[in-house]
Amino acid sequence: MPAIRRNIVPLRYSDPSVVAYVRSPADWLVSNCGWIRGREGVLLVDTCGTERDTLDLVKDVRKYSTVEMPLTLVLTHAHGAHHNGAGVALRNGGRILAAESAVSAVRAGPQRYEDTFDCENWGTLEAPKPEAVHAVIKPREVDLGGVTVEVVPFPGVAHTDGDLVAFEPKTGTLFTGDLLSVGSTPMAIHGSIPGWLDALYWLDKTFPTVRTFVPGHGALSHPGSFPVAVLRTYLNWLLDATTPAAPDFAELATIARRRWPTWANPERHIGNLMRAHAEQHGRQLPEKTALRAILDAVGGKIDLDARLGL
Repeated sequence: MPAIRRNIVPLRYSDPSVVAYVRSPADWLVSNCGWIRGREGVLLVDTCGTERDTLDLVKDVRKYSTVEMPLTLVLTHAHGAHHNGAGVALRNGGRILAAESAVSAVRAGPQRYEDTFDCENWGTLEAPKPEAVHAVIKPREVDLGGVTVEVVPFPGVAHTDGDLVAFEPKTGTLFTGDLLSVGSTPMAIHGSIPGWLDALYWLDKTFPTVRTFVPGHGALSHPGSFPVAVLRTYLNWLLDATTPAAPDFAELATIARRRWPTWANPERHIGNLMRAHAEQHGRQLPEKTALRAILDAVGGKIDLDARLGL
């Protein structure tokens, strides 16, 4: 596949300086980040999955600020593509804000998913200092000096059991984490599909003045392109398709590929269908079972070094 590109997209230059850091093309371990700068501090939203990518990110952040500015790292959820670089980003100090349910995973350090990926190029990834990680239990405002960012946890289980978003009201920029993906198949096996649908309604209701969505994966989007409605349609389809007691997951995954032919990582459909079925029929879905189905769909463990040019 093509080399992974990092696209720095300034949404505003002067205070607040708001930048979307869009990494493409969408793939495993390729997630978006971004930052907001005030007069006295910088807020970074998410990190990358490897040391090298996170160091590149921090270098780019500092081009738009100064080394002396305190760094606040907001983690939208505890998946390795987003939080693996937390310790790397805070090597020179700072603090981390994460949803309460995500704190333990963030403190535990990077996730390498050795049953899923082959990768030799993680680099030196370390856990952040435990005392640097703070739980966001209710909405809070982060003052960066003349710039206030709203950090808001979703009160439930959606993409994961610890999702939060960051909103900069002056520019109307909402960093959604993986509550939104654009052009990339969502990953639902660690959360709840009905809960995710509730979260999409919550996004619409809580942030009616959004002008730009920075999704966890994929291109920037705007309300007029209906990214929330597109994802809502997909999640509802998962529930509708898995109403029967014993659906043919492979056949349904094929149908999903046809309905959303341009989405990256279509192997995730089968895991999402299994999650939807388990929730509707009151069953537990072992994570390893869903991951095995996803890996079978893609032909085995994913070689990240080759796939991402690491």
